[in-house]
Amino acid sequence: MNIENLRAFLEVTATGSFQKASENLHITQSTVSARIKALEERLNRELFTRKRDGVALNNGGKAFYPYALSVVKTWQQAQQEVSLPPGVEGIVSLGIPVHYWNKLYSDWLDWMNENAPGIATRIQSDYSVFLLNEMRDGLLDLALIFEPMHSPGLHMEPLFEEPLILVSTEPRTVGSGHTEGYIYIDWGHQFQEQHNHEYPDVPHHRITLALEYQALEQMLERGGSAYLAHSTVQKYLEEGKLFRVEGAREFKLTIYLAVADARRNDPAVLQAIEGLRATRFVGEYGV
Repeated sequence: MNIENLRAFLEVTATGSFQKASENLHITQSTVSARIKALEERLNRELFTRKRDGVALNNGGKAFYPYALSVVKTWQQAQQEVSLPPGVEGIVSLGIPVHYWNKLYSDWLDWMNENAPGIATRIQSDYSVFLLNEMRDGLLDLALIFEPMHSPGLHMEPLFEEPLILVSTEPRTVGSGHTEGYIYIDWGHQFQEQHNHEYPDVPHHRITLALEYQALEQMLERGGSAYLAHSTVQKYLEEGKLFRVEGAREFKLTIYLAVADARRNDPAVLQAIEGLRATRFVGEYGV
């Protein structure tokens, strides 16, 4: 199957338009149409529903999408691995949750560059569930995840614990019920269970944000409070820009390491894991 046909399919899916897909791929619209037609003829099924304002995947297209995405990503990974420069002995791919991208990737890369110069690296950031999907498809060697899930072919173990503390832009004590300006951060099921147990009278939140840095920006600009990672707020506490809420319970968030069984004993992966354990962040809060 032609990889360029698959790329055209993915681009049309993302943009909902043959014209926009052609612009993004730097080819003519007729070429995009021809590639989609060739793909549909090969599959013996149409993949898109034509609408007045563009196109959308039909049921066949929706079923085909994850396979097309997996093939293209596998091809890109294969191209990277077979074209490694001289002196590079292997490659390792790491997935980092979006919450921890800024906390981990720089220190880990510094460690790898200094201690494993013969290992090429590829890093991807996403939510835990998508990182696990990438691992199941063989596109990642290891990943840090919030929610451990049993999956054939994957080994999982706790890597470190992160304290989550309730902080506010103004000194105050913890209260019951809704608090004006409180921001609920979606840290995942671990946090949700602890939060619901500690604050059973607050089942809903006026402000919910997906990412910690969004909540921090909101608080610093407009005031408020939220449960933030200790590693994030430490400097703000020292500078007096944030304050620990007196009487508030501290929660714990366990970060797990997922490793593909097929590469658990691979020297490149072992060095990558050593680098994760050796970073300043993991060293400070490691379990």
